[in-house]
Amino acid sequence: MYGKGLLTGLGITLREFFRKKATERYPEVRPKLTERFRGGKLALEPEKCIACGLCSLNCPNGSIRLVTVKDEAGKRKLSEYEYDAGACMYCNLCIENCPQKCIRWDKKFDFAGYDRKHLIIDCIAVANAKKAAEREGGAETHE
Repeated sequence: MYGKGLLTGLGITLREFFRKKATERYPEVRPKLTERFRGGKLALEPEKCIACGLCSLNCPNGSIRLVTVKDEAGKRKLSEYEYDAGACMYCNLCIENCPQKCIRWDKKFDFAGYDRKHLIIDCIAVANAKKAAEREGGAETHE
């Protein structure tokens, strides 16, 4: 009675021991993320944005805050666009409802902060910094 259970358990242990390992060496080897991966920070293309506010209205947690101003022609323009990554539940409703498809996930999921205020991201400033870095030499910026 006891011998059969012991041998079954040892058999399972030996089978798992020789199976291919599933551990990834994360900091050295980056994981391969699929196209449908939801995570990281919101990457905004401010020049494409029409400041309709649908992303902010569809966010169930209110993690997107945008402020618009009218230009000389009477069109709305973005003046501020903040994304609170600490409040976001990554539901993807903001991206799905954007009529211009000007927001997407940047897939840089390994960001952290010591305080909640470090998780509030000014998306316009990040987009401008990225453009400036591309103009200067193609260096990638890390915020």
